[in-house]
Amino acid sequence: METEDDEEGAGDKRMDLLELQYYFEQAGAGISKNEMFCTSAALYNLGQREIIKKYRFWGKIFGLEKNYIIAEVELTEEETTQRIELGEEGEEGEEEGEEEEEKIKLKPAPKIPRPPKSMYKKPPDVPPEKIGEGTNQKVYFVCNRPGEEWIELPNVTPQQITTARQIRRYFTGNLDTEMFTYPPFPGKEINYLRAQIARISAGTQISPLGFYNFGEDEEEEVEEEEGEERIPVPNAAFEPVPLRDLLDPSMSFWVHHGRHILKQGRTKWWNPKQKSEDEEEAEEEEEEEEVEPEVGPPMFTPLSEDAALETMPAWSVRIGSQIVKDTAIAFVRSNLWPGAFAFAAGRKSDNIYLGWGHKYVAHNYSPPGMESIQTEYPLGPEIMEIEDPSVEQEEAWRLAREKKKARPEEEEEEEEEGEEEEDED
Repeated sequence: METEDDEEGAGDKRMDLLELQYYFEQAGAGISKNEMFCTSAALYNLGQREIIKKYRFWGKIFGLEKNYIIAEVELTEEETTQRIELGEEGEEGEEEGEEEEEKIKLKPAPKIPRPPKSMYKKPPDVPPEKIGEGTNQKVYFVCNRPGEEWIELPNVTPQQITTARQIRRYFTGNLDTEMFTYPPFPGKEINYLRAQIARISAGTQISPLGFYNFGEDEEEEVEEEEGEERIPVPNAAFEPVPLRDLLDPSMSFWVHHGRHILKQGRTKWWNPKQKSEDEEEAEEEEEEEEVEPEVGPPMFTPLSEDAALETMPAWSVRIGSQIVKDTAIAFVRSNLWPGAFAFAAGRKSDNIYLGWGHKYVAHNYSPPGMESIQTEYPLGPEIMEIEDPSVEQEEAWRLAREKKKARPEEEEEEEEEGEEEEDED
């Protein structure tokens, strides 16, 4: 027999997809009722896992062979803490393994001369964000069809996000597909899918003004705590925004509640110049240029500040029904990420994505150019090619050299004569 607390916890964990389908149908978006019902049952089975605190239907990404049904999951605090500890232990093990490899590589120098050392210094790899923070705040599960086994996607890294911004590749529907792209993508299609989900979520998670806040704590007190990430939560005292304001083309009453991803591939800037205590002591005398931290737009930035596209605005808004306007909903569509939709009806609002997982580009895609070739040796007269001298130049050089040899003998004779004169005096 379930208690009241158990029923409340189950209610907070569940999601009514059929109600969500009802609202999106009014705007002409969504999937069929049969597929939505099957997806709802599959999500319910996923939510029975003990590690899951909340779940929601994120959307659907189309593939060439099969499609991806995506669920967004929020883990329990115990599971999040446990995964963070396991991740830290794994990093320590990797560092120890690297030290052993370095010891193995130390061998006596060969007799042949060593090749010149490369002057290239690889920039430090940007570390990924921890589980429960930034781009890894939520966990995502995917399946090709409702009823199949849910597969958890791995955490995303900054390198995967920055590379995904430079390439365009359709999904096949097979998570183990190799990625043959330029620049080379660090991973398989499962990692590329996770990177695109992070990009889409950061740019298209929107809600009416005041629908989310930072909880009961005052904002001033939270800002004083450095290093702590503020997570938006539904506002219990939210007052519905009037429909005429939601339909305003300026989009001032719609805000982003997803964190902006910086050029580094993280939501929180990481200083590449920061060093450990040992490195700081060894390089106290050296002065390095300070790097200006990159700052993105703050949380709850209105959509009116989004950059417009070349031929259209970044967002389009319209009413769900022109006949019954009293019960109609406001429907927003993203032009930057085709397939991203949001609605607002009274105290209810939600987001969904149904598309190919690509960003809009006004012009045809062209891959980035190849990097410049690094110089193998430092340029100097010893290795630079010169023209062979002519016969006249060689003869002139020979005469000049003979004159230089004759000058020391004449100087020695003059010195001997001067010494003899001094002796006579």
